[in-house]
Amino acid sequence: MDFLSGLSKSIIQGISEVQGGIGNSIEEGVEKFRKELFITGVAISIAGTGFFLTLWGIASAIDTMFAMWGLGFVLVGLLAVLTGVLVYKK
Repeated sequence: MDFLSGLSKSIIQGISEVQGGIGNSIEEGVEKFRKELFITGVAISIAGTGFFLTLWGIASAIDTMFAMWGLGFVLVGLLAVLTGVLVYKK
């Protein structure tokens, strides 16, 4: 990760030296995009983990009610598949 960061900074420095004032705006744009991409990635990761844990909790509760036969995980799996199909169709 440090290598990529150093490489991107050196490329940006080279561009700013060649193009003068335009390089500064490119450098600022790349830095802003990099920060937004990182924040978006973290947000997606946290939301995905929360969604998974919620489904796991629902499945465990249903499974416990039916004497641990695995029915809860099957029902939640079918619900997830149907939701995926609906989202894909839109």
